[in-house]
Amino acid sequence: MPRNPVLIRSLGAVGIAVVLTTAACGSDESGTAEPVAGTATSVTAAAAAATTKAAAASTPMTAAGTAAAQQQAGCVASELRLTLGQTQGAAGSTELPLVFTNVSGRTCVLDGFPGVSYVQGGADGAQVGAAATRSGETTGPVTLAPNATATAMVRAVEVRNYPEDTCAPTPVAGLRVYPPNDTGSIFVPYATTGCSKTGDGLNQLSVQTVTG
Repeated sequence: MPRNPVLIRSLGAVGIAVVLTTAACGSDESGTAEPVAGTATSVTAAAAAATTKAAAASTPMTAAGTAAAQQQAGCVASELRLTLGQTQGAAGSTELPLVFTNVSGRTCVLDGFPGVSYVQGGADGAQVGAAATRSGETTGPVTLAPNATATAMVRAVEVRNYPEDTCAPTPVAGLRVYPPNDTGSIFVPYATTGCSKTGDGLNQLSVQTVTG
């Protein structure tokens, strides 16, 4: 009996479709077909869960690192008490030790030169003359535990040795001091005389770096 070419081609196409469908599916023990794509979804979900768990585990370490960094941050004016140590006279000048005491409950760092100037009338008084110039090199950071101290030396020139018209001597109430790397200031009483004028050769104050 002659074969029908159209029927043969149709049966072949159906067979190929059956093979492709079988390859794309799995079967469970009951014989019910399950999509293979379900396996990929499970793997993706497991990977996402593992990533979330790893991120959560790293959070305490990050918090600990942040706390350590804050513990070693610079000391600010509100955390310090400033006093004058024993002054010493030198030829035409006086050495003034600025003593910083950490009165906070944390460890902090002083690193570099404080800012120093004469002022009139107390903490909010007007600055008198030029601020202190820096003398010498930095010696590195000083770590202050609570109640620990650090010192910076200030040299105050006897301004009466300058010509009066060049200096314009003016009474001062004390020193306004900015801890290194801070914009807050501390006042320490020190009644003396400063130059209200500024200019070349009028170096009434100089300051050294903070040391332990």
